[in-house]
Amino acid sequence: MSRTILILTMAALAAAALACVIPGAASPTPFALPTPNLTLTAIFAPTATPTTAPATETPVVAPGTVSIPTFTPTITATIAPGAPTATVNPAGGRPNGTPLNAVNLAVAPAIDGDLSDWKGGSFPLAVCVFGCNLRSGDADLAAQAFLGYDSTNLYVAVQVRDDKYVQITSGRNLYLGDDVEIQLDANLAADFATTSLSSDDYQIGLSAGNFGTVAPNAYRWYPRSAEGSLSTVVVKGKQMTDGYTLEAKIPWTAFGLTPVAGAKYGFAVSVSDDDQSGSAVQQSMISSVGTRKLLNPTTWGTLVLAPAGGS
Repeated sequence: MSRTILILTMAALAAAALACVIPGAASPTPFALPTPNLTLTAIFAPTATPTTAPATETPVVAPGTVSIPTFTPTITATIAPGAPTATVNPAGGRPNGTPLNAVNLAVAPAIDGDLSDWKGGSFPLAVCVFGCNLRSGDADLAAQAFLGYDSTNLYVAVQVRDDKYVQITSGRNLYLGDDVEIQLDANLAADFATTSLSSDDYQIGLSAGNFGTVAPNAYRWYPRSAEGSLSTVVVKGKQMTDGYTLEAKIPWTAFGLTPVAGAKYGFAVSVSDDDQSGSAVQQSMISSVGTRKLLNPTTWGTLVLAPAGGS
């Protein structure tokens, strides 16, 4: 081979080598870095397609219909507990039932269970206020009461119609048997609108005993600060063929009062009944006022101390 041919062959091989692409020898394609202030979530989150919010339609009130009123907050006035409102009148007594008059007595009745010396008008205890489903009419439990007073005592007389007399307890538990109960609010003006008991609200129980082994007795339940047996109260009773009578002389000091003619007090007189021989249980009660609730003096009636010569 001539020298010229050799040179041409080598030049051709060099040109062919320059024309080949060797893997890894090509220049890398530039990489676009992500925007620095985007998180990974933002980087890979799908792109949201903008949408147009639907137009809001204004409600149209059809003719003759009522539109919805604008709400206005209501401010409720707070009344101090026990404060009478402008519409109440303590001087008029409680609005529950007919006021009961206590006769101003020139001569005190004998406390012996005999009611023949009571000349003032009586009033019925005509409304059942407890255990009414256990009371089978007037033959089971009915009563008439008399009230009188003088400067020293309140006098109470009750004639009770009762087909079965049961009283085996005394003292604090005397209400778990046949008994008479007095409730008296001694100061109407102080707490006329208060629906809970206060220190001037009294409850006294009177029991004729069992006309044998259990003696007549009296007990004051309220106010709690003065709770206890009342030895100064005189109680007597008589058993009758169709029930019993009870008389009591209660010193005004038991109510913390000095009586004044014309004065008015919250008041209720009630009779409890127990027909279960040998068992101490309060089955039913009748009262002088139908609204009577034990612990709510606003539900009691009114006692009026009549002037001398009045009834």
